[in-house]
Amino acid sequence: MIAPGIESLHDFQQPPPPSWMPQTTASYFVFVVLILLAIVLAFRLVRSWRKNRYRRAALRELASTSPQNFSALLKRTALVAWPRETVASLSGPGWLKFLDERAATQLFASTPGSSIEDIAISGAQPSTDDERRLRKIVDHWIRGHRVQA
Repeated sequence: MIAPGIESLHDFQQPPPPSWMPQTTASYFVFVVLILLAIVLAFRLVRSWRKNRYRRAALRELASTSPQNFSALLKRTALVAWPRETVASLSGPGWLKFLDERAATQLFASTPGSSIEDIAISGAQPSTDDERRLRKIVDHWIRGHRVQA
């Protein structure tokens, strides 16, 4: 008997690759639901991003404004979120109370937060440490205030 030569050998037969197409109706249903959820999530993210545009603008302004303008910056920010009748006439302790209530904090009830109006009126320059803390308080309020719709 003669041994077969190398030329008589055949390659392995590879099966075709599996299909990536869904095989059942349930798979199509799951894909449709996932696509709809992705669309709804994207819509909500865009709406939230647009709704908070005024916060981003206020934070950009906060980075370059002086402490004498902190109260005015907070007032302009609040005027975007609440009706003019509610915010425009507030000043002094009523204004500070409004700020604390809307952010659920007590940052403006104590120093240095309670001094933002005094600094705005007198034009006094706070110490570097107080300015840093005031900037942090104003930043916290801008980011954290809650608007009830």
